Amino acid sequence: MEQIVNICRFELTLKRTRFGAKTMDSDTKSAWLRKLDEECPYQVVLPRQQLADDSEILDFLIKYVEKFDMYVEDDYAAFVRYCFADPLDAEIFRSRFEPKAERFRLAG
Repeated sequence: MEQIVNICRFELTLKRTRFGAKTMDSDTKSAWLRKLDEECPYQVVLPRQQLADDSEILDFLIKYVEKFDMYVEDDYAAFVRYCFADPLDAEIFRSRFEPKAERFRLAG
């Protein structure tokens, strides 16, 4: 159930971001990000354009990862940050889905 809630929150955030609506004020967002960093500190950032069909990624997360979360990285929905509680889950996910040419490093 936790995974389904996370996916729904992600999709809702994407929809709101596309239409320019703010999903959280800065204090709420900062508190939420701190909590997420504590619970799921192992993170992978992927470019959104790569995810035209994210069903493969979502299927992988639901089938193989016990605890994860994800959110749109910026106001333009150009990047998605996938967060994992287990470092092995993050590394397997990275090796499977991250573009091979480079790793993305975002300030944050």
